[in-house]
Amino acid sequence: MMIEVEVLGVSEGPSHPMVLLRHEERVLPIVVGISEANAIQMGLAKEKLGRPMTHDLLCNVLAGLGGELKSVTIYKLENETFFAHLNVEQKNIAGDIEQMLKVDSRPSDGVAIAVRTGCPIYVAESVMDAAGQDVAMINPGEEPDDAEDFDSH
Repeated sequence: MMIEVEVLGVSEGPSHPMVLLRHEERVLPIVVGISEANAIQMGLAKEKLGRPMTHDLLCNVLAGLGGELKSVTIYKLENETFFAHLNVEQKNIAGDIEQMLKVDSRPSDGVAIAVRTGCPIYVAESVMDAAGQDVAMINPGEEPDDAEDFDSH
């Protein structure tokens, strides 16, 4: 079963940045690279640079090929590694759906693209059960509804 999550932001982890995904009172922290953390932050802030960055480029390529990112799914956690895929709907020139594609993705790249397109992000309930934490454990003493407090980039 899949649950929809919201992106709280990016936080400094003990040694690497983490993207924080929230469902109700649970947060799924996923360690990401510095470049991906910056890309997620830029997407959340709707920042535009003079030229497209890599995740913007992928959005442009999808659109040019008649594709639309419908959702990102984080479906598995194995050996402390998260697995995800992009769910892309491709239409022909008449606007009819030609095919639905599942494109393998790192969760960080999927989140960076999702925040640009506004599509939903889903996490397998089993992944949230295995790696999710109580929201109070991520940032003790903070109000869980104040996502800006999680944002350190």
